[in-house]
Amino acid sequence: MAPLPDLVASEIADLTSYFDRTRNAAAAWRAYSLARQHSHAVPDVIQAEIDRFAACISDVAEKAIQAEVGAPPVRFRSEELGQAWRGDGGGNPIGSLQDEWRDYQIFWAVLSRVNSGMKVGAAQAAVAAQKGVWLGVDSIDKIWKRIKRNG
Repeated sequence: MAPLPDLVASEIADLTSYFDRTRNAAAAWRAYSLARQHSHAVPDVIQAEIDRFAACISDVAEKAIQAEVGAPPVRFRSEELGQAWRGDGGGNPIGSLQDEWRDYQIFWAVLSRVNSGMKVGAAQAAVAAQKGVWLGVDSIDKIWKRIKRNG
């Protein structure tokens, strides 16, 4: 009997690939957390992102430690923390990650129906009609074409 696939390793690889394409910090942190929780190696590009964020925090901590006695307190404003967190990944890494994963779920739902013999348009309409999808056939078609083209 063949061994079961390592789903955690697969998710780490998917998140790493997504991070490589988008620079989405949420994907990096999820991959890092999974790797650490399940004793997997942390991919180099993910470790570099974690180190980048840690260095941002460290720089501010160093300023606080080096401040003269009586100096005004060093403040790490939420905007600065947000910029450090986002890096190059845009304004809402969590929302972007959620949207991307939703798109892949929709793509796989359509593909599953196509592989079962449905025509693409009928499969897209069936997925659009599912409870909770909240996307029309045109949006699903765009998702289908984008992921089919770009992987």
